[in-house]
Amino acid sequence: MRNPPARKSRSSMWHKWLLILALLLTAATSFAQDFVCTLPVSRDPTSVITQSFIVSAPPTPSAVLILLPGGAGIIKLTPTTPNSSPICTASTPSTDGTLEINSSNFLVRSRWLFAGHGFYTISLNAATDFLSTTNGLTDEQGSANHISDVLDIISWARTTVPDVPVLIVGTSRGTGGAFVAGLNSSPAGPDGLVFTDPINNTTDPDSLLNAKLSAISVPVLLMDDAGNTCTGTLNSGNVAVKKALTSSPEVSREQVPAGGLIPLTDSCKELSDHGFFGVEDKAVAKIVAWIASAGL
Repeated sequence: MRNPPARKSRSSMWHKWLLILALLLTAATSFAQDFVCTLPVSRDPTSVITQSFIVSAPPTPSAVLILLPGGAGIIKLTPTTPNSSPICTASTPSTDGTLEINSSNFLVRSRWLFAGHGFYTISLNAATDFLSTTNGLTDEQGSANHISDVLDIISWARTTVPDVPVLIVGTSRGTGGAFVAGLNSSPAGPDGLVFTDPINNTTDPDSLLNAKLSAISVPVLLMDDAGNTCTGTLNSGNVAVKKALTSSPEVSREQVPAGGLIPLTDSCKELSDHGFFGVEDKAVAKIVAWIASAGL
């Protein structure tokens, strides 16, 4: 009788994770250092409310990716005042944000990989009025204020990096892109959407199913981690999402094999299979390949 396969040791799993971190750092050398932008939001004419984001910019971008993290949408930036320049660039970055380089969110910690593939990558933080609340962007992905904020960033991106497509990539609760695209076509809205392990049940306010999916007219990728066990984000829930995307010219579903690492958070948080823990490079490669195949 064969012995059951041995469980991977903690040391071997940590070794794999360290290799992944090395890949992330290697990718970072191909573009300028991260910088932080802080801009006023258009919905507040007094400019009291601002939103900040991390820019990871390659020399010649082929597209812009706006990354919407999950959870409360907070990536540990602490903006105070808007940048004085009307266009925030690497030569005139904002200096009023505290950058948490090692954010554990899947998309934020993978931003260097996206930039290494030639994408101008924007990691968006919640606007300051959301930061001041207990729950941040939780249950607010489809709110008029958040939609307006994302539209501001799309407009800023099209001005800053003209003549390339702009896509929104959301993970878990970062489903705001679906609400934006359901109400706004390009160029005000995005040219494509990617959702990784998204909220896809019928009861959560931030669920993709609560967006106006039938009006979305851009390509959409739904991608999951095979090991994801987070209730309300399971792969099976994407069946109904895909069915509702009746106006999208292309709706694709992809899956990444589980990383096999011992999770460092619970099953609905970043450092678990729900957060593509240990397979960041494979997940990014799937997204990159889909963007190319979709002609974006």
